[in-house]
Amino acid sequence: MPWITSADVTVALGASTVIDTAWLDQVVPAADAWAQRKRAEAGYADDTPDVAPSADVKLGATLYAVALYRERASADSFTSFDELAAGPVVVGAMGQIKRLLGIGKAQVDRPVSVTAARLRRWQVIYGR
Repeated sequence: MPWITSADVTVALGASTVIDTAWLDQVVPAADAWAQRKRAEAGYADDTPDVAPSADVKLGATLYAVALYRERASADSFTSFDELAAGPVVVGAMGQIKRLLGIGKAQVDRPVSVTAARLRRWQVIYGR
């Protein structure tokens, strides 16, 4: 059982939206996998793949699926059909999604030691 389901995303899209179930069936697992991967990369080691860690994480994954669903056939963001638009439509949801998932900053944030930084610099300079 993933963190989110097609039913979660359908509710988030709203009752007035005509749902393309074939596209939804591709978007939901992709958004779920992305959310789980990003949480793992951020250091959340206690997450399980079958239960969302909390309601805000579930909502974040759901909102990401909604964003993917709506961006279908778009090059870089939610499509706009306004011919007089001044510029590209910017959907500011990604920051909110990251906040809900808790992935804006790693759970454990330690500075690199001076020795490790010097070693990396030496490796870059001398190619080793």
